Amino acid sequence: MPWCPKCKAEFREGFTECNTCHIPLIDHKPDGTEVIPEPSPEARKAQRRTRRRQHMLRIIQTLIVILLALAVVFLLQGI
Repeated sequence: MPWCPKCKAEFREGFTECNTCHIPLIDHKPDGTEVIPEPSPEARKAQRRTRRRQHMLRIIQTLIVILLALAVVFLLQGI
């Protein structure tokens, strides 16, 4: 099973990166001697951009759901 060397979380097979720490997983349970790679500045910028996009997408999805709910309410009131 893959493990995160930083937070020591265990993952199912197929995962290659910790979803919390965003670092590569190792194939054994961490014992504290692992070297945790520091992400490059380019990788950090890319992660920030990805998080911002995901955040904006969640906001847009929420607004769409609210608008659809309002449309349904107004349509049902007209019937």
